[in-house]
Amino acid sequence: MLHDYLNVMVLFLVVGLGCLLTKAKWLDKSSNSLFTKLLINVALPSTLILSINSDFSRREFLALVPDIILPVTVILSLMVLSFITAKIIRIEKKDIGLFIGLCSMSSTIFFGIPITLAVYGSHGLPYALMTYASQTVIYWTLGLYLLEKDSLEKSESKSLFRTVAKEIINMPLLAFFVGVGILLMGIPVPQVINAFLNTLSGMTSALAMLVVGAIIYLSGFQKITFTKGLIFVVIFRFVLAPAMVLLLGKLFAIDTEMIKITTLICSLPIPNTTVILAEKYKVNILFATESLSASIAIYLVFLPVILFAIHSV
Repeated sequence: MLHDYLNVMVLFLVVGLGCLLTKAKWLDKSSNSLFTKLLINVALPSTLILSINSDFSRREFLALVPDIILPVTVILSLMVLSFITAKIIRIEKKDIGLFIGLCSMSSTIFFGIPITLAVYGSHGLPYALMTYASQTVIYWTLGLYLLEKDSLEKSESKSLFRTVAKEIINMPLLAFFVGVGILLMGIPVPQVINAFLNTLSGMTSALAMLVVGAIIYLSGFQKITFTKGLIFVVIFRFVLAPAMVLLLGKLFAIDTEMIKITTLICSLPIPNTTVILAEKYKVNILFATESLSASIAIYLVFLPVILFAIHSV
């Protein structure tokens, strides 16, 4: 466990570097946009294709596929539970869709992939990708629909289908299917292509953590107000989400490795995409930003607890 925590601490040192570089004005919103594009469209797809074909046989991967029921069930259960909670604690009607997204979705790209690599190496990525694929489909369909219902600009609803189609078909998900296709069809990948992908994949963790560091500095922690909504977002992210994974994992008799990595992925900070969408749809941007900043700040303190829980499974 200590070894895992130290590996993750290295990532947070890069986050700290991102904060310092942003303070020094080396990084800004423009560079964040560039790094995000490089991460999502170049580095991460390379990592996914490599990990699927390097760490799994065809038989091992096919045996893993039915376990996708775990992240799908966990995410949908969290959405239902957060909807009920929103009614009980009287979250404003216009914020319910946003609240559900904040409680049920985790940052699989910027935190999930780097932390999985740090704790489990590339062998853990296909397990993490089951949660990523589940969340991508649910987030950009049901999640976006709920967020759009909160929108103050109902004219945006005309473009909802176009947005869903555009965001679901993204480079990491396409790379996942390409990697799976290569694996299942037994296509040999030339050594030079492997080396090329390996070089590009080396950027994944550094780019993701630099972006997170810049986000932290630009959003700032001093403005956080712990409202009842924010408190429950934190409870969902760091208590109910991992507990739900452990409970349903045992109930469905899921492979232990899948339970561990799904627990790790589902107990991450909220995705920064939620903040971007909150701004786009003109919903409660302050609530989204404060939730992002608070979840990142609390995560470093919470991390030893989740690592202990994982190692106890």
